[in-house]
Amino acid sequence: MRAYLRFELRRLARDPRLMLFTVLGPVVTYAVFSSMGADGDRFDGLNDAAALMVGLAGYGAVAGVLIVGASVAQERALGWLRQLRVTPLPSRQAVVAKAVVSMLSAVPAVAAVGVAGRVQHHVELDAGRWAALLALMWLGTVPFALLGLAIGYGFTPQLAQPVTFVAFLGLAVLGGLLVPVAYFPAGLRHLAHALPTYRLAELGWRSVAGLAPTRTGLGVLATWTVAFAGAAVLAYRRSTARG
Repeated sequence: MRAYLRFELRRLARDPRLMLFTVLGPVVTYAVFSSMGADGDRFDGLNDAAALMVGLAGYGAVAGVLIVGASVAQERALGWLRQLRVTPLPSRQAVVAKAVVSMLSAVPAVAAVGVAGRVQHHVELDAGRWAALLALMWLGTVPFALLGLAIGYGFTPQLAQPVTFVAFLGLAVLGGLLVPVAYFPAGLRHLAHALPTYRLAELGWRSVAGLAPTRTGLGVLATWTVAFAGAAVLAYRRSTARG
């Protein structure tokens, strides 16, 4: 499994889409919009620059994780998964390795937007808070890695891309990664609090504020993880049955 994991990591490093969508896009967006709104107002205990930094870090992280996970659809079409099945590598380990690689694609986004926040708006955190921000937001991408795999195993390449985009955009917008949930109507605020994107960003916001994750937030993420894991397993079994 280690050899396969190294192989997947090399493929990940050579994929230009990740640099564009998960690093460059969020950093440029942060540079533009944080300059327009960084007036020192407070948002959930954080200033605008810090709150937006976390939201866009989550935006880039979710984008990367979903893109890598859903790329399984293209690999299926090319026959790559059939080749893996004739190797000594168990199918379960192959799926786990792909999920791990998907999650690792979130790290550059969180780190890059964090650097932008530090350089542009002097968002100052001690080493422990930076480490907590990176670690918790990375762990918080587990359900999105499973969702990406569910899409990749469940749809053809022609459908996987638009389904991934719709899922990503809907979760990002409704989860408050781009616009603060405080500005939402009451009904949409309740919906946002039930979404994994909001709870992913909440991990970051609380890390920056020096607070521990909430039980409710962890529970929501765990629930979505179980749901997406079930969807990924079902999609994988169906794709295997189809050959």
